Amino acid sequence: MTGDKLPTMQAVAEKAGVSLATVSNVMNQPSRVAPATRDRVRAAIESLGYIRNAAARDLKRSRSDGIGLIVPDILNRLFVDMARGAQITAGQRGLSLLLANAVYAFESFDPLVVTDQQDQFLDFFAEERTSGILYAAMSDPTDGINRIRGHVRPIVVINYDQPGDWCSVLMDNRQAGRIAVEHLAGIGVRRVFYVSPPDAAQPIADRRRGVAEGAASQGLELTEVTTDGLEFEHGSAAMAELLAGRADGERIGFVGMTDALALGALGVLREHPELRIPEDVAVIGLDGTHDGARSDWVSLTSITLPGYRMGEEAIRLVLDEAQPGHRHERVILPVGMRLGASTLGSAATAGGADGTTP
Repeated sequence: MTGDKLPTMQAVAEKAGVSLATVSNVMNQPSRVAPATRDRVRAAIESLGYIRNAAARDLKRSRSDGIGLIVPDILNRLFVDMARGAQITAGQRGLSLLLANAVYAFESFDPLVVTDQQDQFLDFFAEERTSGILYAAMSDPTDGINRIRGHVRPIVVINYDQPGDWCSVLMDNRQAGRIAVEHLAGIGVRRVFYVSPPDAAQPIADRRRGVAEGAASQGLELTEVTTDGLEFEHGSAAMAELLAGRADGERIGFVGMTDALALGALGVLREHPELRIPEDVAVIGLDGTHDGARSDWVSLTSITLPGYRMGEEAIRLVLDEAQPGHRHERVILPVGMRLGASTLGSAATAGGADGTTP
């Protein structure tokens, strides 16, 4: 190519010695074209540097081949895994994933103040006529979905349980809290402190319910500790306060709503060499964001979340929803547990117990 003129589909057809329809079939339905012809057209495309005009194509078809995914926070491991699962699965179906980060953040829990761009991106994907939208909502999505229904029909809500005219992909957040407490009971802990901010989002409330259910079923003494946030420093402050009120010789369990809270607790315990982990204090996190590292002085036991599978399922459902006779599904995926020395001590490595359980 010389000059500033971009190559056209007509130029590809002329170079390959085929019709425009054949070039279109090679790009959109290659199985309908003979292999030798297909190779000739693709060679012409590569030689000319042709890139099809997706905007013009989408205008003609009134939709795009993109699936929009709105996540609250791309820094959160759950949503990174979710995006990976959705992207790879969409690619296997010949579709592209368009990712929007809503930058959702809790500025304050009391009073509750959040930053959020979810509605803005919901409107954007509707305006772009995407083939479907995956919506990892942090609050009731009903109003936003109803607002755009005339533009995008296939919509799947992820990680928020709200009945409506859509499919849902959820994880069992109550199970997360429940199995964490059951694990502590299984290693002999009888008094548990659950450390979490107020119930400002559905997953926080559900994990709290699960912890309470697990403690009741195991006959454990449960104390709930409310923090001002979800981060390392909030876990540190909570553990320092718990240790100040702990009776000599009392064994306790610390359950952090996030791994960051649990890691903050472990940081304080490192300053108390007289306390044994987990014989005196056992610690577990509930969101699997910390994989563990060789530099960790104590590996963290944590609940692992099915983000990748949620992304896979969401793509399956959004494509199925576009088919005639579709019936909405509500899929709930189980969580797992990654065992570490913070609850198993030396047994976590010596006996091969370290790992992830379904």
